[in-house]
Amino acid sequence: MKQSTKGPVGRPPTMDAPRQTIQSAAARLFAEKGFEQTSLQDVADAVGVTKAAVYHYFQSKQVIYDEIVVYLLDGLYDHVHAKITSDELPRDKLKIFMTSHAEYFETHYIAFVALFHGTSGIARNARSDRQLETRDRYEALLRGLLSEGASTGCFAIDDIAICANGILSMLNWMSRWYKPDGRQHAAAIALSYYEIIYRGVKS
Repeated sequence: MKQSTKGPVGRPPTMDAPRQTIQSAAARLFAEKGFEQTSLQDVADAVGVTKAAVYHYFQSKQVIYDEIVVYLLDGLYDHVHAKITSDELPRDKLKIFMTSHAEYFETHYIAFVALFHGTSGIARNARSDRQLETRDRYEALLRGLLSEGASTGCFAIDDIAICANGILSMLNWMSRWYKPDGRQHAAAIALSYYEIIYRGVKS
């Protein structure tokens, strides 16, 4: 059964862009403390409102997390998809996919950390249908360009799904160790990953 995103009926609290403000505060807390250790009162304190004010917009912590994930993955898909044009070669599409993913990751760093490393308290079967739909749409974009490359002889891939999972794992694992104030931008790291994948490591 899908959860409703409607909160309790009543007068809404006064704040600018309330849903986005609450989501941003929650994402930072999930990244810092983890989902399980973060309470709605923590979120309310971070925003500077009462817990009842948070309940007006989100009926639970899980609903906040769901919306963070959907917003993040929808934005990621739109950002990457807009950079890839149909007349490019498959190898160039893959390069653009990987570097564009990394660009979006860097500008949404906190949300990515919350998504991949702040969610130990969430069971896999608690993922919402909307989360799964947005995730599947993004993964299908990558599998499609890999399939195109394999069918035209540009890529030698035995298993498209495994290859796609490996690429996404490389990119998403940056959320574990990447430092936004480090010496390299995420896109430069993704480009190095691309070179390893496309050219291989054989001398």
